Amino acid sequence: MAFEKGNTYGKHNKRGRSKIGKEIKEYIESLSNDLIRSIDTESLTDLEKIQYVKLLLPYVLAKKKEIDINNEWEEQPIFEVNVLDSTDTKERLDRFEAYAKDNNIDLKEFE
Repeated sequence: MAFEKGNTYGKHNKRGRSKIGKEIKEYIESLSNDLIRSIDTESLTDLEKIQYVKLLLPYVLAKKKEIDINNEWEEQPIFEVNVLDSTDTKERLDRFEAYAKDNNIDLKEFE
């Protein structure tokens, strides 16, 4: 199925519109911001301050991802080298190639 110019694939969402409107989301965001600003942090105990910071940090800092530091690089060969170790091997290979040519055998089948 090729790309067709002017198609509408992916344009229509099956879920429909959001149940919560944009205005409601903005109102909730401004309300939560006002509530956070209204907290008197000077009157909190040290333990409450630590809990407050622990609650806010996940929203401020990026989440950590696990990274594998033991990633070992394995080199992949680009081509394979066949070393003929004797004239006997070379002669057998030549005979096989001649046989394949005489009988219309494609040598790519044997790779």
